[in-house]
Amino acid sequence: MSTTANTGRISSMDALRALAMFLGLVLHASMAFMQSPFEGFYHVPDYSSRVFDAVFFGIHIFRMQLFYVIAGFFFRLLYYRIGATAFMKHRTQRILIPLVVGLFTILPLTYLPAVFYRVTDGGTHFTLADFQLILHDIFIWRGPLHLWFLYYLMMFYLLGLGVRQWGLYVIQKIKWLDSFVKSLSQPAIILPLLAAGSFITLLLFSTATVEYAPGLVPKPSFMAYYGLFFFAGWLLHEHMGAWFPLLRRYCLLFIMLGTATGVYLFRLLQADSTTTPMLWIKVLATITTLSLVIGLMGVFLKWVNAENATVRYLSDASYWVYLVHVAMVNATQLCLGQLPIPGPLKFMLCVIIPLSVSLLTYQWFVRYTLVGYYLHGSRKKKTATI
Repeated sequence: MSTTANTGRISSMDALRALAMFLGLVLHASMAFMQSPFEGFYHVPDYSSRVFDAVFFGIHIFRMQLFYVIAGFFFRLLYYRIGATAFMKHRTQRILIPLVVGLFTILPLTYLPAVFYRVTDGGTHFTLADFQLILHDIFIWRGPLHLWFLYYLMMFYLLGLGVRQWGLYVIQKIKWLDSFVKSLSQPAIILPLLAAGSFITLLLFSTATVEYAPGLVPKPSFMAYYGLFFFAGWLLHEHMGAWFPLLRRYCLLFIMLGTATGVYLFRLLQADSTTTPMLWIKVLATITTLSLVIGLMGVFLKWVNAENATVRYLSDASYWVYLVHVAMVNATQLCLGQLPIPGPLKFMLCVIIPLSVSLLTYQWFVRYTLVGYYLHGSRKKKTATI
């Protein structure tokens, strides 16, 4: 295992992380328009389409896995740039503090639209008793919602530091294990191992794809599955010289493979056939996930590899958008749900309005404030020159 690293900024990976953040908004906006709605989530009463089932599936099948690969990639980059102690201070500021604060601020505000709609019968009345009931209800614990990602990420950081600090010493003492770890620099070895590992850990879930992590009790299935992708990100950064050229060269091939298997898998799941073996479903899910993750990384490395002010700004803003968008999406869905406008237009507005409000609030209240400092570090306003 190499103990050196390229610690320079890699703008393509920043941009890819931002894309994954923004796709979360599209995913959550689509949920109200699916033909197979989620229990407990709002669904517009006059419109549904299988198109939005496909949108949700197409994003869900790879998005969080991509997140954890990128997180593992930047974990190693930052670790070798600033060291273990400074790394934990940095991650405490950027991840742990937003998580803890978010549990008491972002989560109640995320629950607020649905609770208000339910208590006031769609806004037909609003009394003092309603206000008290709403205030009580939004602080009832229902799980971390979208903040679960930050919770598991902090656990992976702690485990990763422990393995790096003490596990490396053990590995170097065991010759066969040291040889195996060194062999992971070879794409011909790591890709089949990653495929096998992700398939085996996917078997830990009862559903065809990964479930939602509802609580704060760590689940071994999530730790194993997403931890594998997190470790893959570490290895990707460690062996950039071997992997990056291959990712750029074969990215479109992987995108086509992932798209083809994804379409086939989606059709199988929509058919609700009990004759299709679950093992075959999970094989297809594994191929789809890995192909899209690898393909998208290659696409961004090949075509989004230059430092760009707009990309950098959106990358900075994406974390804030990720934290606050769910409440805005829910509120927009509830406000537009009863209006006599076309369903596709409602969906577009459920993306455009929360995205616009999120970006505006980021610019006005976050980017140059203490909140922005904790989310992405200090940013200084550009002063006009005469």
